[in-house]
Amino acid sequence: MKTIYFVRHGQTEWNAIQRMQGRWNSDLNELGREQADANGRLLEGLGIESIFSSPLDRARQTTEIIGRYVPAPVTYDERIVEWDCGDWSGYLRSEVMERWSQEYAALLADPFHYRGPNCENYPDMFERARLFLDELLALEVSRVVVVSHGMIGRVMVASLLRLGEDGTLAVHQPNDVVFRVTIGPERTEVHHYLVGAGPLPGLAQRDF
Repeated sequence: MKTIYFVRHGQTEWNAIQRMQGRWNSDLNELGREQADANGRLLEGLGIESIFSSPLDRARQTTEIIGRYVPAPVTYDERIVEWDCGDWSGYLRSEVMERWSQEYAALLADPFHYRGPNCENYPDMFERARLFLDELLALEVSRVVVVSHGMIGRVMVASLLRLGEDGTLAVHQPNDVVFRVTIGPERTEVHHYLVGAGPLPGLAQRDF
């Protein structure tokens, strides 16, 4: 049996103002540091054997805070960086909607398959996540933490749970929610923690 805790980085300065980050960097704000600290305290004492993290600054900062509570080796992996939002990187969401109105409308019409200008789509993310997860599942460790981002984290959880397109898009992970996926010989189960409270059954959904 393997248990994987999926942690989203704490809130960043850009999260707070809805500026699109993608693979660009933005530091954790005060709330984000508090969220990372709460998640570190949640994970303390759970027997975590390894931590895997996106190398982007906001994930690194979250991982470093978690590391105060979880003395496990850390591996940074490029395959779990956030969605590449291409030409939209660094713009406010409202600016993207105005400057690329047709492209943004196309994204809303088909959010799973559409690629914005120089952006990834979900199939692209599923492909790189699959390679990472295959290696993770083959490791002889039973309790692992993965620190990543809102969209690639959604993809990894959806991949393990074998969710379809609609199921994938319904998954939502706020910065203060941790998903716990338990993979057994016969079934895979998922629970979530909210601000350290839980485990609660199932996934947090968009209307969470």
